[in-house]
Amino acid sequence: MDGFLIVNKPKGITSQTICNKIKHKFNTSKVGHSGTLDPNATGVMVVAIGRATKTLKLIEADSKAYIARIRFGILTDTLDICGNVVEKIDMKPDLDDIKKALVKLKEKKEQIPPLTSAIKVNGKKLYEYQRQGIDVELKPRSVLLNDYKILSDLELVDGFYEISILVDVTKGYYVRSFSRDLGELLGGYAILSDLNRVRSGKYNIDESTTLDSMNESNIIPIRKFFDLKVLDIKDYLIPLVKNGITLDERQTNLDEPFYVNSKEGILAIYEPVGNKKYKPLLLGGFDEDN
Repeated sequence: MDGFLIVNKPKGITSQTICNKIKHKFNTSKVGHSGTLDPNATGVMVVAIGRATKTLKLIEADSKAYIARIRFGILTDTLDICGNVVEKIDMKPDLDDIKKALVKLKEKKEQIPPLTSAIKVNGKKLYEYQRQGIDVELKPRSVLLNDYKILSDLELVDGFYEISILVDVTKGYYVRSFSRDLGELLGGYAILSDLNRVRSGKYNIDESTTLDSMNESNIIPIRKFFDLKVLDIKDYLIPLVKNGITLDERQTNLDEPFYVNSKEGILAIYEPVGNKKYKPLLLGGFDEDN
């Protein structure tokens, strides 16, 4: 049972809880995921089972898309609706001003992460500093807002104006920071009141499955999940590849991960490790019917 599940995470549980439930459901000890969703967030999670967990690094850089519900006129210590309120103001931004601010955010190539993130500074996660009340310098990270689309008008909810925006972002982009920055550009504050991940990599939310309804038929085999280039090898290399030999420029000059194929079928996924060398990321386990 090696492969991937496209899970539709419900609100109110952690991403790790999703993995634990899948371990129990499929009676397996190896489960991991790509891209944490906060307990209050919902939507697409890519979960790896069994030996597929070794390949999660291949999808960590995939872009993601979210529907962000932005609430204006309020600031919390977590930048979302679950945190403690820090500031409140009367704020009704103009829709044209929101559009102009979004253009500026799309042009930015860096973003300061939220204090509640798990990014490590001097060996300690940022949220650990926050819990201890310790000030720490937040350094901007290279990320991009690839695209966006306003999905709703401004709507009054619980005394605050809100708007829904679809955002397509790169790895490491924090939508909570996006809401903060949008509020600041509009001369006030803004937080996330809701977040739904609608795409992770190539998988959309309509391709996802709930925990209650999923079964073994929903597991996507590794070979079907990754669309990698294929290196065909000669017969004498088959036993060597099975034993994890390092390949070099005599076999290929690819600069990306690839399948190693033989007369026996797919034997491995290899990845470049520098100096025109290639080492196995995963050996065996590529039966498309598993």
